[in-house]
Amino acid sequence: MARPGTPDGLLRLPAERSSFVGRRAELAEVRRLLSAARLGTLVGPGGVGKTRLALRAAADLRRSFPGGVALADLAPVSDPSSVVERVAAALDVRDVSASWLPARVAEVVGDRQVLLVVDNCEQVRDATAVLVDTLLAACPRLSVLATSRVPLDVDGEALLAVPPLPVPPPGAPSTPDDAVHLLVQRATAAVPGLALTPSDAQVLADVCRRLDGLPLAVELAAVRLRTLSPAELAARLDDRFALLARSGTAAAERHRTLRATVQWSADLLAPAERVLWRRASVFAAGFDLAAAEVVCADEALPASAVLAALDRLAEASLLVGSRAGGGRRFRMLETVRAYGRELLAASGEEAAVRRRHRDWCAGVVSAAAAELAGPAQVAALDAVDAVHAEVGEALQGALGAPGEEEVGLALAADLWLYWAARGHLGEGRRHLAALLAACPRPTAVRARGLLAAGYVELTATDPDAAVPLLEQARELGAVTGPARVPALATQFLGQAALFRGDLGAADRLLREAAAVLGTADPRHEAFCRADVGVTALLAGDLSAAAEAFERALALGADPWTRSHALWGLGLVRLAAGTPHEAAGLEHAALQLMRDVDDRSGTALCVEALAWVAAAEQDWERVARLAGAADGVWRSIPAALPAPLGGRREECARAARRALGERRWAALHGEGADLSRAAAVALALGDRAPVPPPRTEADPLTPRQREVAALVAQGMTDREIASHLVISPRTAESHVEQILARLGFHSRAEIAAWTAARGSAGH
Repeated sequence: MARPGTPDGLLRLPAERSSFVGRRAELAEVRRLLSAARLGTLVGPGGVGKTRLALRAAADLRRSFPGGVALADLAPVSDPSSVVERVAAALDVRDVSASWLPARVAEVVGDRQVLLVVDNCEQVRDATAVLVDTLLAACPRLSVLATSRVPLDVDGEALLAVPPLPVPPPGAPSTPDDAVHLLVQRATAAVPGLALTPSDAQVLADVCRRLDGLPLAVELAAVRLRTLSPAELAARLDDRFALLARSGTAAAERHRTLRATVQWSADLLAPAERVLWRRASVFAAGFDLAAAEVVCADEALPASAVLAALDRLAEASLLVGSRAGGGRRFRMLETVRAYGRELLAASGEEAAVRRRHRDWCAGVVSAAAAELAGPAQVAALDAVDAVHAEVGEALQGALGAPGEEEVGLALAADLWLYWAARGHLGEGRRHLAALLAACPRPTAVRARGLLAAGYVELTATDPDAAVPLLEQARELGAVTGPARVPALATQFLGQAALFRGDLGAADRLLREAAAVLGTADPRHEAFCRADVGVTALLAGDLSAAAEAFERALALGADPWTRSHALWGLGLVRLAAGTPHEAAGLEHAALQLMRDVDDRSGTALCVEALAWVAAAEQDWERVARLAGAADGVWRSIPAALPAPLGGRREECARAARRALGERRWAALHGEGADLSRAAAVALALGDRAPVPPPRTEADPLTPRQREVAALVAQGMTDREIASHLVISPRTAESHVEQILARLGFHSRAEIAAWTAARGSAGH
């Protein structure tokens, strides 16, 4: 039996009032934490479930602490001097009249094996830290499990960042993730007789995703199902702070509403930290320190103060940090961001912050656009990918700010190749259409916007929508400049004629454009020459087609151009009756398209390799690749250009005759069900590429020669990336481009070629 004034055998934990959902991994981690350290702190944002996790873990561990397990809840405490009184009361230390209280607590605990749970420490962190440090030093067998929105920063502290509950990935609502399990369980408890049908599953999964799997938010949402259907609940989540509240007074004030939970965090911050919170909420997804210094700093928050404020927000669990390349990126949970945006809207500085955000996006995109027609194309596209969500936010902001629409249109126009290459055609169409409607004045920016809109429509294989836009771009661009705008519009009109099967008009327009681009923008001439090759190929002039594709390879430094030229040259070899050579060229093209993440180009290559398989009478491979190509086209979404449809149908008919309709349908379906990555893997198979032709005396760009020299030194792709300060993926892309250009199969051949050129004095 416990003696008065001692913690012997205490189990002072509240009984659970509802079932505990999930957290198996976290419970195991708490056990591991307390086996390795005497102070473990669970940190995380408000409402993430730190208290429930700590209490369940403590209950599970009670047999390991024969001296007792006790809870000291500090949530009601605002006076630091009261911390020790709460801890003393939790440990049932009553005889304190004649001694200093911390010493009396330490004396009572003594050398007993006790687990003390100290909950909600953040608002009295310093006082808690001092007391915990004192008790751990004086009580050798005491362990402390704390919960806090910020670490205690005590020597020997082991941290566990408590994440939100797992949510189903988009498109997989039936996955039994913990967040959905919690929502359904709490809803059925709150609403007796509630009937949730299978058709509600996707809506409930979406609710959990939008609430980031935050347990408090999910539980508050569940209560709303008393009066709202799942669809109605989802429709009202944009106003989550008004929606997510519980009635009654039994719950702690900070947990009665979602707003109170977030406000509790805000009250713990210094003014500079609150400023950064509201300004950083303008980022739609993530950001790094450099972006925060550009977008969030001004006279009120100097750039030199951003790092300290950022560190404090991360410490307070209001930002989630992750490694990205050589640095760190930060993001907010959607609930934290939503509250920050409320603060931003009320601050009077929203317009200025959004302008800085838009200008920062424009700077990133402009720098990338300058590299899109060069050897650094993949890295440039990756740079835009990294800020994709921010670009969408900036474009929407420009539409909503009178006088800013033209700046938004210039930004969208810079993205013309990105929209196409990375498969964001629907998004590009929407933004460009809205911004063009908002910018009717005949300016150079409008000409660029019309050009971009026309190209996006063309990439979506809709020449009827593309042609009017491109004709306007050519006409306006001839007046406003620069010269490359009407030249590119002429090239794309040639592509539209090609799509419509008018080969004569296509050849005339494309050659006209190539002649102008040779002077106005030589970097874009190469791609135009590849289009000339496609026209000649469809006209049956294989010699002219080969000449045009080889010219494109000689001129083109960017993977996009080279991949399409290799694709076309592969079709020339196929038409000439050498399918093995064609396969090698198509493989080389597909590898480059994979690096660029060119989705329409990927579909073209998978189609071409199906035709190669047909020439080799590998009918099962034809069926699978045909299905895989259809799947890639659907994912964009786009379709095979009409002039190529005849070849597709010819191959499909031959495969159907050879396989029978049932076998064809089964194999075609297998291919159609593949992801894009799996479709590429199927298309590449295990065949060794046949070398593409060498088309120039020195076929490598300066950057590629630099990479080749490092390959010759024996460096791996990762070592090359580190040496040149580029991403490993970009280094790998450079090496694959070198192999394709030189017609080699191995790095050893690159090394030998480099050595030979060095000895020859090149």
